[in-house]
Amino acid sequence: MRQPIRELETRVNRTYRGGLLLDEFLGNEHPQDGFTPEDWVSSFTEAKNKIYIEQEGITRTEGGCLITDVIRTSDFGKGRKSPGMLVKLLDSGERLGIQVHPDDECAGRFFGSRCGKTECWHILNTRENPNGKPFIYLGFREWVTREIWRDLFRRQDIAGMLHAMHAFEVQKGDTILVPGGMPHAIGAGCFLLELQQPSDYTLRAETTTAAGERLTPQQIHYGIGEEAMLECFDYTPRTRTRIQNRYFLSHPAVQTSGCIRTELVTYDDTACFALTRIQGNAVICQDTFVTLISLSDGSFSDGWGTAWNPAGNAGAVCSAGSAAGEVRGVPLTRGEKYFIPCNTPVRLCGCDVLICHPPRQTEECFPIDSFTDG
Repeated sequence: MRQPIRELETRVNRTYRGGLLLDEFLGNEHPQDGFTPEDWVSSFTEAKNKIYIEQEGITRTEGGCLITDVIRTSDFGKGRKSPGMLVKLLDSGERLGIQVHPDDECAGRFFGSRCGKTECWHILNTRENPNGKPFIYLGFREWVTREIWRDLFRRQDIAGMLHAMHAFEVQKGDTILVPGGMPHAIGAGCFLLELQQPSDYTLRAETTTAAGERLTPQQIHYGIGEEAMLECFDYTPRTRTRIQNRYFLSHPAVQTSGCIRTELVTYDDTACFALTRIQGNAVICQDTFVTLISLSDGSFSDGWGTAWNPAGNAGAVCSAGSAAGEVRGVPLTRGEKYFIPCNTPVRLCGCDVLICHPPRQTEECFPIDSFTDG
């Protein structure tokens, strides 16, 4: 398989409202907030919701097929048979509940899973909200202990729990790493790309949603119990400065011939994935798969039927065709997503794209201590 696979919108039900900015980004008519505020990209992962819907969350490709069926027998590169990551487009119309995802050790111990859920957020856009500017909560303040957090949780002291965490205003272009075990909450008004390990285990500290829905124990801790859930939180004392310096990532942009390349997340930040932004003209060809998401505007043109002209078609992605020497291309518009198999040369012309890279090692998942907490 040597051709990019165009992915369709794959919306997923969540317990929070959002999606207006996501609709706008995808070019949908009548953008609005609702309870499908996420679009799952290159996803082999099923959503874990109160009401189970078979295959919910698994990405659909052009033609309506599941991505798992389209590339089931394919080699992702370096011996991979599974992506080992999950990409989401997420828009928070309201603050998400305070939560934590297990690290690899807790995921294996409590859920029998090969991987936890380290993730990163790249802020694509923001909007004002009733509480002011968009913000996130990340990590416990230095004085928080398990006993203090247990007491706040059992009393459902939401104000107290939020006060126990560091709050940060965010803006378009910010990139934040959230390791498994790190308590967090995304505030209202954040439209972001979330790149993560392929897991949907979310342990919730709030037992009622913003809409007033009472969550079941299964939704809160998946049946492992409150004490086991509390064990999944990382209580390492961290100052606000330490959080900002370690987990708000900043790497310099590099100007090359024809393009600007920015490594937003590198394998030195985490072994779980990497994220690159490319602006301009470039050729990419990886020995493993990547996922491409376009941030640029343009006109839609489905299929691969037009001849590639490097002097025109600004905002276009092209791939080597099956015939020797044949190159075929299409305009690439904002919000389009492609799964690009290994060793598939792709030329970008006048583009602004995000490239999502799989885990560094050949295994699908990695221990959380594969990166250091500075």
